Parts: sequence; structure tokens; C-alpha cells
Amino acid sequence: MSDSELQNLFSRVDNMAVQQEVNDVLQGVDDLIAVVQNEQAAAPPTMRWKKRTSDGNLIHARPRSARNQSNQVTAGNSSGLQQQKTHPNKNAPDSNSEVVFAPDNVDGFLRDLQQSLSDATGDGVESPTPQASLSASLNWSTRKSNSSESWKAARPRLVNTALARENVGTRKCQQCWRNLAVVRCRDCLPRPLFCAECDVVMHTRHPLHNRDASTLGFFQPLPPTTTVQDMDLCQCVRYVPVEIPHQICGCPTEALRLKPGKAVAVITMNGRHELSMPELACEVCKATWTAGVDGILHSDYWPATLNFATIYETDVFASFEEMKMAAPGLSCQAFLKMLDRRTSRFGRTGKISADAFTKSFFEWEAVQ
Repeated sequence: MSDSELQNLFSRVDNMAVQQEVNDVLQGVDDLIAVVQNEQAAAPPTMRWKKRTSDGNLIHARPRSARNQSNQVTAGNSSGLQQQKTHPNKNAPDSNSEVVFAPDNVDGFLRDLQQSLSDATGDGVESPTPQASLSASLNWSTRKSNSSESWKAARPRLVNTALARENVGTRKCQQCWRNLAVVRCRDCLPRPLFCAECDVVMHTRHPLHNRDASTLGFFQPLPPTTTVQDMDLCQCVRYVPVEIPHQICGCPTEALRLKPGKAVAVITMNGRHELSMPELACEVCKATWTAGVDGILHSDYWPATLNFATIYETDVFASFEEMKMAAPGLSCQAFLKMLDRRTSRFGRTGKISADAFTKSFFEWEAVQ
């Protein structure tokens, strides 16, 4: 037998071996498909997770390219045929198949999912079993549309309520129930309406409250040093709310008199307030007292300087620190501009120094 005939014979044998391997692989694939079909027929209904955009639209998976498929076929022919022939693993998962979540009890899973969605939105679940309500709660776009429709339906009522709140009208003082109310305090809920006398009594002790006067037929923001007398706006003195001692000398407490000291700007989360430091003076021995740095710290303030022409509520520093932790890109200038706008909103004037605030904040942070 010649060499050419032997070569042809060897080629035919190789082709027959390859064909047999291909047939074995195809048979294994057919068996695997049959097993999967039998399992799917016997398995309970499955739940497939789908990704959605913020508008509720489905995000479709990108189809695999022909190049990836050809690479997979080539790699399979070169290295995987012999392994599948000798060690077929029909139970091995397909890495390219879609991940399927199949709970043992689909109805219980859907009820749990609806309960979690309702807890996240703050709505109670009245009847989790009807199919219609279940579909509406699981469909993000439907729930979002329903929420928008609810707001749209309630909008006229909200506008009317907001307008009614700004109506001055003629109402009685909610403190004495005798005189006409001329001042509304935003911080004295649930009884925010005051007559002129009750306003002086209450807000001499609480000068940092935000008040509005109704003498002009509409609510006008009032600074803390302005009161209403005979339906006119008048200036007065308001003290910084600090701790005051009961006695400063050996004389009787009846001899003590409270008088205004130096002007101080108090910075709170509602902006800047122009007030006066309280001073105590004894009419008998002429002893005097005024709050120093220690007294300021005991009253939960922090001085801008050691002479403290400006003092800050420590809540301002704590709030700025928390905002910087949550939003590191927030600048000090932006935070102070927000406080300046709140100063104007409540009828007060003045700006907050960024340099003094930064220095004081660093000193307060170092102490913390």
C-alpha cells in the first residue's frame, strides 16, 4: 500500500473519530435540554428580576456579538469536546443563562415584597391578596403615576389652605382671649396669636422667636426689637437669653436692676438677631454683673472673638459640621448665604462674617 493510500486512510479514520465526538456532544446537549424541560415543567412559577430606569422603563440586555459567539464556539471545539465526552456534567449551570429566582412559595414572596414596598413608601397594606392591587404596587411606573395624580387632585385644596393661613381677619388673642390679636408667632404653637400685651410678656423671655405683625392688613415679619403699641410698630430692648445669677452681692435681691449692656449679634439657624447683653446692677452697693466668656459657654453659645460682639449658637456649628460630613462639597460661603436669606425672611437685617465664622468654627471644633 502506497504512502498516499495510507494518508487517505488515516484521514478517514480521524474524520470518523471527530464525527463520533460531535455526535456524542450533540446527544449530551439533547439530554441536557430534555432534563431542563422536565424540571421547568415540574417547577413552580418563577420570578425574573428586571432592571428599570428611574421612569419605570425596562432596561433590555445588550445582545452578545457574533465575535463573542464565534470565540466561544472555537474554544469549545478545541478544548471542551474531549472533556464533555469523557466527563459530561449535565447539572452544571450555564454561565450565559439568565439568573432566575424561584421561591418555594411565590404567593408568600409576593406578599412580602408588597409589604416591603408599602413600608418604604409609608402606605399601609389593606388587602394584599387582590391581583389588581398587587400589580399596582409592584409596578413602579403605575405607583409613580398614581402619586402624581393624587398630588394634582389635592393641589387646589392646598392652595386654598395656604391662602387662608395668610388671611389676617379679626381674631382674638389665644393667650388672654380678651383683646384683638395683632401678632402671630411661628414658634409658639399651638397658640400662635397674641395681643400687644401678651406679646411683650411672652417674647421678652423668648426674643429669638419669629413673629409677624398683622397691623397693616397682612402679616409683616418683625425683628425681635420691634413691638406693637396702639396698632403702631415701636422699638424696644431685647436681651440675649443667657443664664443670669440670682444674686451678685450681699444686698437683698430687690435692690438688683436689669439694664441693657453692649449690643451683640446672636447667630442661630434662623439667621442674625440684634440684641443687647443683660447687665445687673445693685442700687445699694453699686455692684454690677455682666456675662463673660464663661457665662456665654454655659448658655450654649460660642463667641466670635474673646470680646464677643458676635456670638453663635453651638447648634449652628453642629449643623454645619453635619452638613459638611453629608455633603463635603458644601462651602462655608454657601452655608452663610443661607443664614443671611433666613435673616431677611424673618424681617431682620445684617450679614454674617465668613472669616469670623470660620475662625470660631475651627476653635469650637478643636475643643470638641
